[in-house]
Amino acid sequence: MIEPSAVRFASAAIYAVSAVVLLALARRKPPELRRYCYPFAAVVAFAGIGVGLWGAGIGAFSVASGTLEGGQLLTDYVAYPFLFGFAAFVAGASRRYVAGVVAITVAMRLGYDFAEVFEGALATAGTLGILVGYATLLGLFFGPVASAAARQPPERELFYKKTRNLALFAFGVLIAWAMLQIAGLFDQFTATVTLEYLDLLLRVGFAGFVFANVETLAAEAEAGVGEEGGDPGTAATVSVSSAD
Repeated sequence: MIEPSAVRFASAAIYAVSAVVLLALARRKPPELRRYCYPFAAVVAFAGIGVGLWGAGIGAFSVASGTLEGGQLLTDYVAYPFLFGFAAFVAGASRRYVAGVVAITVAMRLGYDFAEVFEGALATAGTLGILVGYATLLGLFFGPVASAAARQPPERELFYKKTRNLALFAFGVLIAWAMLQIAGLFDQFTATVTLEYLDLLLRVGFAGFVFANVETLAAEAEAGVGEEGGDPGTAATVSVSSAD
């Protein structure tokens, strides 16, 4: 049977190639759009580094009754908050909502670590943290964040809906995987292959989707969004009135 380390090294190579391709594609975008593209190339590059370290067994440390992998922590704690934060940003949500989404995503990932290495009440609290956090994200993304998106131009609102649905669906599948993994229903090889496949889809697939639709954000480079995600036209009206 193929060793998990070999699977991770292969995954790291895919990330490395993908990061180079994304960087080349970003350079072909108009200058005002590159600032949206470069972070995705960086996230994919970080994933390659983290998975490579994980495959090499570098950075592992024991906590309670389990072991945490430094490479996995690097990839997850960089990628997940960024992807969900970006979805809130596309909606034109306020910084408060974007920060809230990022914080909830970090708390969910921390909950997985708790469920993985602790037992008893702490493990249960970690699992509940994942489920409650996801339910909270659903409420935000279909509630106030969606309301902010509705005040954006139609193309940007559609981009938000697609970004939101992709992020929530992919993360939902990852949560289902985590529940099965915590329950011990995967052997080591199956767990490694399925996780690497899902993570590649989430990171590289998400980046490719954004690159294909990033022109939708061109208007944002010219017109700022209000603190609460309001209509940019309102800010323009206020500026004119002030000038008068």
